[in-house]
Amino acid sequence: MRLHRNTIWLIPLLCIITFPLWSPPIGRFLTPRGGFDPDINKKPTATHNFSMQTVKILQNQDGRRAALIRAEQAHTSVNDDEVLIMKRVDADIFDENEDITRIVAREGQYSLATEILTLAGDVVVNKIKENQFLFTDLLYYNSQERTIHCPGETRLKSDGAEIHGGSFDYDITTGQYVIGNRVKTLIQGFSAP
Repeated sequence: MRLHRNTIWLIPLLCIITFPLWSPPIGRFLTPRGGFDPDINKKPTATHNFSMQTVKILQNQDGRRAALIRAEQAHTSVNDDEVLIMKRVDADIFDENEDITRIVAREGQYSLATEILTLAGDVVVNKIKENQFLFTDLLYYNSQERTIHCPGETRLKSDGAEIHGGSFDYDITTGQYVIGNRVKTLIQGFSAP
């Protein structure tokens, strides 16, 4: 047993003496393969651009759901990663009574900072409970103020009535709307005196 303990110090001595023989093959084996990318040491940019399929955004306000925004595709803006660019948007906006106003459009933008949804291209708004439809090409929905603003031509259609206007503003909280600019109204079953 004593002989064995005294011979253990020979192992490190043997490694040191034979170092010139085994270091070149081991060094070649341990050398990293491939090239070196100089850009790997650069600081990453602050943008977080991404692209997604089938997106859902749920907004809550005062403990209740305020809106559910769905899109078939979404990606962040090239200039601002706080803006989502969406295709084929379908949004449900809920009032205090949980009545649904559905909005569909070909494309839209949603700002994460301001929580403003901008919809463009064949925008159709359907107040389901009252069977009212609004048709326009551009719509802004401000979720913090709970308002809808359409700056261009609009067409509001309901049972027995159709209203054409140059702009449209709607307050979801109060249920009031204002149709601006040149307004043309067609009412079925109404006869002038």
